[in-house]
Amino acid sequence: MADQPVLSPDQVPSYRPDVRVRNLRGRFLVAVAKDAFELSETASFIWKQIDGRNSIADIGRLLAAEYDIDAETATADTKEILEYLATTGSVLF
Repeated sequence: MADQPVLSPDQVPSYRPDVRVRNLRGRFLVAVAKDAFELSETASFIWKQIDGRNSIADIGRLLAAEYDIDAETATADTKEILEYLATTGSVLF
């Protein structure tokens, strides 16, 4: 995995074209290259908001509304999860 990038709230994530995603018996699995990993419920929600238009801040606001938490915390959590996903190569900026 690459070094963890430092992202800003205005950056817009997109999927790497060859990423494979499966929902297998309630588990949200992501596979890229030779690696595969499972996403938590929160990470799965964030993943599903990636559409090439939503910024990190936009996704953070959606997360805040979904889980009834403050937008600042939700955006920080979103940024942290997307930084990790960027290190896996599954998400691009």
